[in-house]
Amino acid sequence: MDYKTMALMMFRRFGLGVYRIGGKGEYIGSKGQYTLCYPYEHYTYSPWFEDWFQEKYAKLKDYTLLKENQCYVVYEFCLHCLHLDGDFAECGVYKGGSAFLIAETLASSSVEDKETHLFDTFTGMPAMANQDPSGLKEGRFGDTSLADVKQYLRDFPFVVFHPGLIPSTLEPVKDKRFAFVHVDVDLYQTTKDCLNFFYNRLTRGGVMIFDDYGWTFFKESEKKAVDEFFEDKPETPIALQTGQAFVIKL
Repeated sequence: MDYKTMALMMFRRFGLGVYRIGGKGEYIGSKGQYTLCYPYEHYTYSPWFEDWFQEKYAKLKDYTLLKENQCYVVYEFCLHCLHLDGDFAECGVYKGGSAFLIAETLASSSVEDKETHLFDTFTGMPAMANQDPSGLKEGRFGDTSLADVKQYLRDFPFVVFHPGLIPSTLEPVKDKRFAFVHVDVDLYQTTKDCLNFFYNRLTRGGVMIFDDYGWTFFKESEKKAVDEFFEDKPETPIALQTGQAFVIKL
C-alpha cells in the first residue's frame, strides 16, 4: 500500500477534512491554515496553501517543476534578502517559473537597484549530463527556449539573461555582489561551478538555495557537490522537507 492510500485511510479514520497537495487533485487533512504532516500525526502551518500565495503560484505553476511549498521557500528567502547588498541570481531557469516569482517579489518591493541574473542553456541539459551520477541525459528539460522565457518575463526590465554553459556565462558578473542565489542545476560539476563562483561573492547574510539537495536522484550529484564544498566552510547546509537546502552566509 502506498503512502497516499495510507494517508487517506488515516484521514477518514480520524474524520479529518481534506486539502490539496501538489495541485494534482490529491488531498491531505486540513484544519484551515494547517495541514496534516505525514507520516507524523500532527498539523503544521502551511501558508503556501493560503489564498494569497495560491494567487502567486497560479501565475507560475505552468512554468516550473517546483510545488507550492518549494516556491514558498524561495519567496520567503527573497524577502529576507531584499535589503541586503547585492543582486539576485538563478542558475537553472527552465521555463522561468521560479524566476518569475523572484522577479515579481523584487518588483513588488521598494527596492529599485537590484538586478536578477538568469543562467541557463535555455535548450535543456547539456551533453555533460550524460556522465552525471543523476542519470539525466542531454536534452532533458529541453521543452523551453530563451525567446519563450524572455516573453514570459517581459514585464521585468531588471532581469538579465545569460544563455549558455556555466561557468563561462558567469564571467560577465564576476565583479558583482549577490544577496540571493537559487541553484537548480541538478548536475554535480555545474553545482560545484556555481558554488565556486557565488560563495565568495555572496554578501554577509545572503542566501543560497539548492533546489534538488534532498531528492534521491541527486544525492550523488547536487547534494554531494554541496556537502563537499561546505566541508571546510563555516556554514552548514540546512536540509528542508521540501527537498531543498539552504545556506546563509556568515
